[in-house]
Order: sequence, then structure tokens, then C-alpha cells
Amino acid sequence: MPERLSTSSSVVRFVRDCAQGLLDIVYPPRCLGCGGRAESPQLPLCPACLQSLERAPEMGMAARLDRLPVGKGVFDGALALWVFDKEGTLQAVQHALKYQNRPRYGVPLGRLMGDAFLERYPTPDGVVPVPLHRTRRLERGYNQSAALAEGVAEALNCPDRPDLLARPHPTRSQTGLSRGERWRNVRDSFLADPAAAGGRWLLVDDVLTTGSTAVAAGQTLADAGAEGLHLMTLGLARQ
Repeated sequence: MPERLSTSSSVVRFVRDCAQGLLDIVYPPRCLGCGGRAESPQLPLCPACLQSLERAPEMGMAARLDRLPVGKGVFDGALALWVFDKEGTLQAVQHALKYQNRPRYGVPLGRLMGDAFLERYPTPDGVVPVPLHRTRRLERGYNQSAALAEGVAEALNCPDRPDLLARPHPTRSQTGLSRGERWRNVRDSFLADPAAAGGRWLLVDDVLTTGSTAVAAGQTLADAGAEGLHLMTLGLARQ
């Protein structure tokens, strides 16, 4: 039964992607910020809206992670590309990537993330996306963080390693949960492959709100023996 579900899901995604490709030809994608012509079907923003996105402050991620008692010391460094505002342009992009069957947006956005990472930190041994539980991935058809990680790995010219971290335990959506509830929801939800031991890994996710998911995933890699960990997200939620 699981194999049948997986095959069926792959066929549906293929048909859906082909249909979307035809629509992109007939109706060229519009910028999700201003409604003008997008730079490309892969990057749903015009140059002006892309330039207008607010870069996340350098210490913003560290300050957010430090609010979690368990978050201190998990990562050697953490960086977000842009500030994530509710109802803002980045939210429109992230929602399209995550919920509206636009995984193709992830790779070019990930390349921008990778370029920003290289300005601050050395190249890691590999890039590890925050995984989804199998049920959630089948429902959505893809993992938006894996799409971002693919682009990050391309920019860094290093391996993409989605095999190093799994999410065997289902969790509730983090939306609407308090900081404490978010941590309790995800703290034991990840499992690391033994191959993570000794490596210097870059963990990639789409948006950091409280940091609970990232810290739980990072701590799992650390417990498996990872020698070094960095974190990179597309957005940092404004709080």
C-alpha cells in the first residue's frame, strides 16, 4: 500500500507540473509583490520587489534562538535571508512555495540563500533540509525546505544530504502554538542517520518563528555526532 500511494502521488505531481508548465506559457507568471511581470517562472518576483525585501538583521537569528533555553549552543552560526512579515511580499512567496504547488521556486531562492551564507561562513560538508513526516509530504507532494536546500547546495557547490535527517513521528502544525507548545510538539520528532557523525552540516528551513523546529532538528544531528552545525532560513518572522 505505501508503494502504491507513493507511485500515485508521483503521477499526480507529474501531471500537475505539466499542466502548470503549459499555464506558465499561456499566462506568464506575475510578480507576487506588485503583480507586474515576474523575472522568470522560477522566481516569482520582479527585480524591484526582490530588491525591496528587508534583509534580516545579522544577530536576529541568534537572539531568537537564545529565547529557547535549549537553543543556546546548538548552532555555530545562524542566518536568515529576509524578514518575514505577515501579509508581506515574502509571505506571499513562501505560501506559494509551501502550499500552492510551487516547489520550483525553492531552487532559485535557495541559491540566493547560499550566496548570502558564503558571505559569512565557510562551505559545509553538506546541506540538510528540515524534513517533513511522510504523511505530510504525501499530502503536499514535496518538501519546500528540500527545494530550498537543493538551491543552497548548488550555490555552495557541496552535497545535498536529505538522507541525514528523518521525521518519523507526526506532529501538529506549529501555527497558532505558543513557544513552549511548539517546542513540546517537535522536540522528539526527528531521527538522524549515523552518517551525520563527524560532519559539518548546514541545516536549511523556510521560515524561523520561535526556532523550536530548527533546534529540535539541530540537536538531533548534534546528538548523532555532528562536528559542526549552521542554520540558514529563507525568512525570520518579525516578532
